[in-house]
Amino acid sequence: MTPEGLLSLARGGDLDALGAEREAVAEAVRAFAEASDPASALELVGRAWRIWFSRGELDEGSAVAVTALAAPGAEAVPIWRARALYADGVFAFRSGDQPRSLARNEEALRVARKTDDVRGECDALTGLARVALRDGRYGDVVALATQARERARAVSDAEAEASPLHLQAAGVRLQQDYDAARELYLESLELNAALGSAAWVAMEQHNLGWVELHLGNVDEAEARFRERDAQASDDAYGDAWSNLNQAAVAAARGDTETAERLFDSGKQALEKLGVALDPDDRSELDWLSGRLARDRG
Repeated sequence: MTPEGLLSLARGGDLDALGAEREAVAEAVRAFAEASDPASALELVGRAWRIWFSRGELDEGSAVAVTALAAPGAEAVPIWRARALYADGVFAFRSGDQPRSLARNEEALRVARKTDDVRGECDALTGLARVALRDGRYGDVVALATQARERARAVSDAEAEASPLHLQAAGVRLQQDYDAARELYLESLELNAALGSAAWVAMEQHNLGWVELHLGNVDEAEARFRERDAQASDDAYGDAWSNLNQAAVAAARGDTETAERLFDSGKQALEKLGVALDPDDRSELDWLSGRLARDRG
């Protein structure tokens, strides 16, 4: 398929088809950059970066983003430049590279605000909230996410509101206000269902499962985890959590032997990915590890 054909496919939103052509997409970005077409290079990255992210191919995805961002004339394409900056900020975050994620999102915010690009501004604020989350600055997480949500609501952009709503829920959850976190995650679940964002719906099922566990609702937690597994597709990171989720349910029910077996299997799956855990997931992994250690003792 030609670079133009791949860009057309990306505009149509068919990420499954693009995912099978990742090398061709990378080559198309390179071809656009070398042909002095930074607009197409940046747009393709901005629309397609999740085909690498969903598979845990962070270095590969980042390399493609860098190619587009370094293309001659890329500074003259502010909207898609902001999207590509945000994408590379997400790759950096999941890789555990806080300085690069911070720099990418700060630049994305400057670019977006210069052109009154609300979607880009909301993305960048969400990216900065992620950085704050990993730093343990949970109050800043909520403040940044709330700011982004208010900006999105001011222009009635539901898609722009989705990511900051998720981060707001995470910030509240890590402050251990589980009742409030559940309400925010349910709001996020409803919004993403309305938007047709199946991957995000599955992600929030995962998060709601852990919130229900902390609230002592084991049956509800198990149901959420099962719904996550039934709905998820092509999500290497989320799939690696499947056994860990069930390990937590088994531990809560006192089945330590099953919990230990599932925990070991799930932890190995995460280690195989070689990524930095999202802070909320790191918190849960540490909590589960500590609980199993106590049960052993």
